[in-house]
Amino acid sequence: MENKDASSLTTVRGLVVPVDWDDKGNVTATAISTHLEEEYLVDQNVRGEALLAFLRERVKVSGLVMENESGKKVITVKNYEVFEE
Repeated sequence: MENKDASSLTTVRGLVVPVDWDDKGNVTATAISTHLEEEYLVDQNVRGEALLAFLRERVKVSGLVMENESGKKVITVKNYEVFEE
């Protein structure tokens, strides 16, 4: 994880993984799983929802990171880049 200071964006790299599904088995929420086995839940803003199209693909995501009430890291996506395999 890169972080210059508390007011800057955080950049993480990893795989887009599913973390929640609806009753029909459709993915409704994702996270970024890093090579260090950290997991960042993706906030479901417009850019975060766009990551649903890139399940199991490598991405670089920049955004604001906070902890939710459960102590898990949540990233609000400001921009992202999908890496070609």
